[in-house]
Amino acid sequence: MQEAASTTSSGAQRRIAHACWLAMLALCAPCFAASAGMPPASTACAAGQSECTSGTKPNVVVDADEWKNAGDPRGLMVVIQSNLDRVSAGQPIWPAPKGTVPDVRSQIVDAYADFLHGDFKGMDAAIAKAEQAADEFHPAFPGQKAYDWKTKDAGFHKSFASAIQSQSPLIRLYAALRDVDGSLFDTLGNPFDRNADGMRGGPSPLDGTWVRLPCRTVLGRVPQFVAAADTLKSLGGPVLDCPVDGPVDYAKDEALALHPGQLEPHVTPPTSTNRAVATPGAPAPSPPDSRDAALGEMDTHPQQAAPILEHYSHVDAQGELDYALFLHSFEPPTPARDAAIRALQADLYQKAMAAPGKVDDFPPTPYDGSDDSLLNIIRLASETGITNSSDYDIPCPFLSAHPALIAATQAYYGSNRDNFMPRSGCSDRDYERMGFPAEAVATFEAASTQADGNFIDTFQGTMVYGFEAQQNAVNTSMRIDPRALMQSFPDRSQSFDYPYQVWGYTSLNNYVVSQHLRKLYLAAHDQLAAYYRKHMQLNRADSEQAAKAALFLATFGGNCGGDVPTVSLWRRLLERAPPDEIRQLLGNGAAYAQEISDCSRYAGLDPLLLVAVADPAAFPLVMQHEPDINERNPIGKTALMEAAQFDQAGVAKLLLEHRAAVDATTWGNQDGLNPELGNDARTALMYAAANGSLDLIKALLDAGADPCQADTKGHRAIDYLLGYGPMPPNPRLDGDQRQQAAQWLF
Repeated sequence: MQEAASTTSSGAQRRIAHACWLAMLALCAPCFAASAGMPPASTACAAGQSECTSGTKPNVVVDADEWKNAGDPRGLMVVIQSNLDRVSAGQPIWPAPKGTVPDVRSQIVDAYADFLHGDFKGMDAAIAKAEQAADEFHPAFPGQKAYDWKTKDAGFHKSFASAIQSQSPLIRLYAALRDVDGSLFDTLGNPFDRNADGMRGGPSPLDGTWVRLPCRTVLGRVPQFVAAADTLKSLGGPVLDCPVDGPVDYAKDEALALHPGQLEPHVTPPTSTNRAVATPGAPAPSPPDSRDAALGEMDTHPQQAAPILEHYSHVDAQGELDYALFLHSFEPPTPARDAAIRALQADLYQKAMAAPGKVDDFPPTPYDGSDDSLLNIIRLASETGITNSSDYDIPCPFLSAHPALIAATQAYYGSNRDNFMPRSGCSDRDYERMGFPAEAVATFEAASTQADGNFIDTFQGTMVYGFEAQQNAVNTSMRIDPRALMQSFPDRSQSFDYPYQVWGYTSLNNYVVSQHLRKLYLAAHDQLAAYYRKHMQLNRADSEQAAKAALFLATFGGNCGGDVPTVSLWRRLLERAPPDEIRQLLGNGAAYAQEISDCSRYAGLDPLLLVAVADPAAFPLVMQHEPDINERNPIGKTALMEAAQFDQAGVAKLLLEHRAAVDATTWGNQDGLNPELGNDARTALMYAAANGSLDLIKALLDAGADPCQADTKGHRAIDYLLGYGPMPPNPRLDGDQRQQAAQWLF
């Protein structure tokens, strides 16, 4: 099932998966931008620029839309965290639009402002309002129960009850912040749940999401924080939003808040493999008369394996099935052999019918010497569990000798019942022994998972077991039966040069990823074709076609759209065609391609203006034809954000000159209780901080971009710059440039 998205039952799920993955790719794609031919960015910066912490804002109209999602707990969290940081920086908060009644829990921002001014009476009054609103919060979903933090979590209840009566204003404020935080996220998981290690903060769909006090809060208050450290820790979560690594050190936080240019990029700790130390020499062999030893040597020493497997055929059902397949695979056809297999087949059927999990879907098909006549008994024995496990792993030598038996491992039901069907017993060791290019194929398949929206892991429904079974069957055939894949490869995919080619034409993000995928595909394709020529005796033409079929069938939706469009403005912009060609396509209305439209049902389709960011020379031409400079893609991304992400400073400046919304935020599909997006409400400044030049960052700040704006994880542009957000530190800036950017963005 090479394109699961084409099925009606999974179409909606796939559209959600792709929309969400578009957002997650939005910060990953620049890692591959060089392979897409993106033009280099300028890193020049004028001297004498003012810091963003000066307390002044450019005299411009700030078009902010953070309030539009404030009805969602993530959206309200953005409002609260952003306004807390604005207050700490001496900036005015962004008030609710006319006609909007702010959530009373946002009173915690007023409490924080009073705290900074030493008005603790006013702070306590605002805290009381915010806490009352938190206590009275009612979920929006029918049948959902409100979560009472102060009674359901005993540890928090004890700490909170003590903290809210503390003599320390800091402790009272932080306790109230945690109370509001809890009410915000009760519909999405309890941030105060304890994980397996007894630590607070997970597991939760929003693990790691906390409302935090701004880093500047520590200025002049280090003794207060140190004195309150144990109590603050007992209330859970990070206390300050300082972008720093290491254990809590309030004195260090204060020093960095005074000199943000000294902030260091986040260093990701090395991943521990926890591998056991390998024992020198080969692994201990199985006992010579064991079933495992016989199965392991049957393809090289079948006559030595025969008596051992015959013995185990009298022990249990698995032994019977192993021996029947052994006779079929390694004994010459004779009447006696066929009769023995039929006897084993009949006995297996009786045992399956007597099993508690018996099924009637596989009627007996008496053995006639063919592979097909064994498929049903393999399926029946596996699903009824008579082979001593939840599924029967067909030993690899049987599949190598008779590849048609792979059909028994294919999806049958399209539901969780496929989880009990037979599987391939071939291991990586078997494939390496065959000379299969496992590393190149695995690298390509891992990259294709990005393009398919991580379909298997994100699919909600029991059909996923069928998808997994089908994918495993394809992977087995790729290794030992490429001819079968050639026969099942659809004709409509022949025009594709590489998987996800048309998918790449739906947006600039997708195009950059698809070009990276193309490189991996070509490497895997060449090695796979060579493997087929050497080990499968295919000629050059067939080996090339078999490699293409195998890698396409190993993806979900690699042939999205059905065919490659010959004429498309989207495609030609991404491929950076000459401006005259772009002008002609704009003039004759040839921008639309049905193939891209068909693929966009599953992948989404970016507006033309966002796609045109890929071609700075043609961008002004496209902008003249597009009426809405702030048009958004499915996750709320604008052309300005796209230009910021890919460090197109010239395009960004042109958009700003035409009054593009500098503080607009993304907002993707947030349906359900398990949103896929890790960081939403991103701004152009965040994208630029993650991957832009100093010149671009300055241009956005000069246009009124707000460095205090937070995303739904509480991260600001400074976090994106230094790698504390969803991506590594900005790769375009050297040390001095990063220090300057940190001063502006802090």
